[in-house]
Amino acid sequence: MAVYEQLPPGERRLADITLSKLANLASYSATELAAEAEVSKATAARFFRRVGYSSFGHARRQARAEAHLASPLYAMAGIDPTEQHTDALSRHVAADLRNLSETFQYQDAKLLAKSATLIAKARRVHVVGMRNGQFVALYMSNLLAQLREGVAVLPVSATTLAEDLSTLTSNDVVVVIDFRRRTVLLPAIVQAARNAGARLIFLTHPGMPALSKPGDIVLHCQTEGASIFDSYVATVSIVNFIGTSVAKELGPKSRKRLEAIEALHDVLGDIQR
Repeated sequence: MAVYEQLPPGERRLADITLSKLANLASYSATELAAEAEVSKATAARFFRRVGYSSFGHARRQARAEAHLASPLYAMAGIDPTEQHTDALSRHVAADLRNLSETFQYQDAKLLAKSATLIAKARRVHVVGMRNGQFVALYMSNLLAQLREGVAVLPVSATTLAEDLSTLTSNDVVVVIDFRRRTVLLPAIVQAARNAGARLIFLTHPGMPALSKPGDIVLHCQTEGASIFDSYVATVSIVNFIGTSVAKELGPKSRKRLEAIEALHDVLGDIQR
């Protein structure tokens, strides 16, 4: 923006295109940006040198490295106010389908199976989620609580976090939902779990700086949104799959618990049949 008014017409068009794609700049090539701006690759190269990069590759590496810092406000630069609702919807659906496809295409089935085994056999399971990760943590804990005892969300309350963490043992599993714009409290929670000897499973975006260490399970989930907000469709799908796998792992135990829960629903009359 400091040099925008001094840019030649072609580079200014490229600047506009670049600004419109700040939220997912790392997914584009210099050739694609140049073609959309109707400029040559040489013009694109001059533009990125002018704004302080040795090349577009340099800019894209920085965009990828800083993807975990992006806020909805930053992503609003990519909104086209003239876009038709039908086009926006198509783009939204395409992004979610891409997230699902890429998440499962590169997922290690053995790690998913190992995650289910650890969760099924643990003394207790704690699911940690903060900010946008909290609703995923709640969803996962609700699924698992139908299948086994000893499932809890962390933090239950900021005022009881120390008390909750003090009960962790080496027989516990801690599932960490770790999305970008990570809260500063999450690394401390992970370290407390590690100090207690608990097994750690991470569900995280590929661009996040790692909290994991060798021996932890890391399940990468694509969360790139089509517009200003990230998408958690793929993460919810992974959680759903893990829940089903845990049910299979527990076998008759999970069936017995589900039957007891259904019987209580009949007694309470809290679900419309």
